[in-house]
Amino acid sequence: MIIAQPFKLFIICTLTSLLTACGGSSSDTAKPIPQPTILPVEIITFDYQKAINEQISDEIPGIVLLVETPETRFLGSAGVSNLETQRAMQVGDTIPTGSTGKKMIALLAAQLADEGVLNLDDTLDTWLSEDILSRIPNSRQMTMRQLLNHTSGVFNHPDVDDGDAEVNLLLAEPDVLKTDIDFLELIYDHPGYFLPGEGYEYSNSGYLLAALIMDQVLGDHHSIAMRNRFFDPLGMTSTYYKGSEASMGDFISGYLTDGGALDTRPYLINSSNASDPVVSSVEDMAIFLKALITDDSFANDAVKSTLFGEDNLIDIGGGDKYGLGIGVVTRKGQTIYAHAGLTYGYSAQSIYIEDTDTSIVLFFNCGDGGVNTCSTVFDDLTVTVLDNVQK
Repeated sequence: MIIAQPFKLFIICTLTSLLTACGGSSSDTAKPIPQPTILPVEIITFDYQKAINEQISDEIPGIVLLVETPETRFLGSAGVSNLETQRAMQVGDTIPTGSTGKKMIALLAAQLADEGVLNLDDTLDTWLSEDILSRIPNSRQMTMRQLLNHTSGVFNHPDVDDGDAEVNLLLAEPDVLKTDIDFLELIYDHPGYFLPGEGYEYSNSGYLLAALIMDQVLGDHHSIAMRNRFFDPLGMTSTYYKGSEASMGDFISGYLTDGGALDTRPYLINSSNASDPVVSSVEDMAIFLKALITDDSFANDAVKSTLFGEDNLIDIGGGDKYGLGIGVVTRKGQTIYAHAGLTYGYSAQSIYIEDTDTSIVLFFNCGDGGVNTCSTVFDDLTVTVLDNVQK
């Protein structure tokens, strides 16, 4: 099953100890003034390498972790990238990053809106043909904005037949390129969750529709604009659009590890869809998210407001909010921008903490979107890293 989910944070409260030392004395009698005792200061550095080494198991083949602050930088890997060859995981290894790439799709849409090329509040019948509109219930009432913030109500294509429909699509003719329309056809005539604008339900299908709209507006596949606007200007040399730009790179094996070890890589090479758009490295993912939040020359104030301005955030419960393609969380008084991606055989997390200029990117080459050892350890390690950088 392909599942690409939004960032969900399990908050753990911890107690920290502040160790201080002081000395000095005085007396009414004339005595030499004793010098203060200078105690050695113990610098406690979290051992990220040990933390990832300890998580490698039969269920978790390999991990790559980047933690970067203005003062420190950790970039490390553990385990293997291929169970058959036992090749060691490398820090530059790339994987399909699942829904972490949704913020790239949303950014392109926000830029096109800022340039007056499209209106995010126009309904889908402004752009899409009758053969698509007639097969998606309520599509004429849906807006582009609702597709991107998951309030359109459109059914989530990975959930059709409990995921079997998408698995069958991927397994059938793995050498044939599957694009947005192929995945969208899985939900044809399937009832939506609710009428557009009347709720929130995470749906990958909304990003397929948004991509088809941008293809119409641009007159070309949206991956070309993403390369010209994002990947090349930011120097993201390890990033490419999965499937559509398959000739530009390769990615390591990913595994379903519960009850065996199925390498899913062969079935994803020719999968190209906007709900799970890019293959990337941890360093490239950090570059993109930091630039999105901090670099006004990359994303201007109007675009950033559209994506994650307070007026454009949806409260999705538990203190989490969702903009267009990006989650916003307040944790320990700090603003965190993030999006996780759980894909067939891979797990990714991309985080930027604005208050401390901290980037965190985590890759596992396992995952299926269900609750299992891989997903549990992935969530726990994310929280462990956050607890350390937010001490």
